[in-house]
Amino acid sequence: MKILERYILTEYLRTFALALLFFIALVILVRLLDKDIKRFDEGVSYVTAVQIVLYQAPRRIMEVLPLASFLAIFFVLGRSVQNNELAAMQTAGVSVYRLLSPILASIFLICITSAVFYNLVASPAYHRADQLQKKVRLRRSRNVVFKGQHNRLFYIQNLDLENETIDRMTIYELDKNNEVVRQIFANSATWSPNQWHLSKGYIRDFDGAAENIFQPFTAMQLERTEEPERFAGSNKDLRAMTIGELQEQIKYKRTAGQTTRREEVKMHHKIAYPFAAFVVILIGAPISIRFGGAGFFAGLLVAFFLVFMYWGISLATLEGLGENGKLPPIVACWGANVLYAMVGGILIWRMPK
Repeated sequence: MKILERYILTEYLRTFALALLFFIALVILVRLLDKDIKRFDEGVSYVTAVQIVLYQAPRRIMEVLPLASFLAIFFVLGRSVQNNELAAMQTAGVSVYRLLSPILASIFLICITSAVFYNLVASPAYHRADQLQKKVRLRRSRNVVFKGQHNRLFYIQNLDLENETIDRMTIYELDKNNEVVRQIFANSATWSPNQWHLSKGYIRDFDGAAENIFQPFTAMQLERTEEPERFAGSNKDLRAMTIGELQEQIKYKRTAGQTTRREEVKMHHKIAYPFAAFVVILIGAPISIRFGGAGFFAGLLVAFFLVFMYWGISLATLEGLGENGKLPPIVACWGANVLYAMVGGILIWRMPK
């Protein structure tokens, strides 16, 4: 890499890091101040509120990444325009493409790294924040409703994965018309490989709307095809799931005959969204060269506008259509990236060389 490319790249990465730190600090500060206006649940201490905000911070980093990426390119190229550095470079025969190539390569690597970070760090951290905010112990779930295999519907009042116990579980066995043909209730339950161990309950068989069998039991074993961890996962916010967890849930729900649109959209989102930081540069570079002389605050306004437009197209519109079954999940999640990349590519192609 020559001195000129190294200089531009160093300036970009330095500005990108400072912009990212600024937005992260701003978001964390705003979230902490939210405690004073009762945005957190009543009874949550300030210490817990700080923990929640810090656990949410990795996800907030992902949210502001496109903003920092655009602002950095606007500042670096805009300053080059203001100082006539860009004009001097072009006069010397330096192509704009040559200046952009190391920036695009570096931000592409950052996007790949951030996709891994989003999946392995931000999602689990967001789950811990969600659990703290709900004031529910980790590994414990309440009022779980879960559709299992063989047309079984489970209702669990309290599930404790740490102690491997269930408090009050009801299993509804449904026919092909989703009518209840059997109800199995247990006051408590545990599990072993391939079996449920039910205690102090009863079995009710139905013929249409009429009950024809009522049989109490003290202890009973029942074949188990469901993993209890999946019951807890059914209450887990999809935003807090990793790609692996979403893939497992998609596979299981397909086996159980359930729709998986929301899970598929969230899975593709975790891969597609980190690359927003790349596609906004494709639009940001020509805008910076044309309007960069307007100054930092103008760049900030343009950055907010373009990134909010991205959020509106991607998160509010396309992904919503994907979850409603109007678009394939992969199109819903990658559509905004493709659109921005196409527009940015045309703008870069039309720039003075």
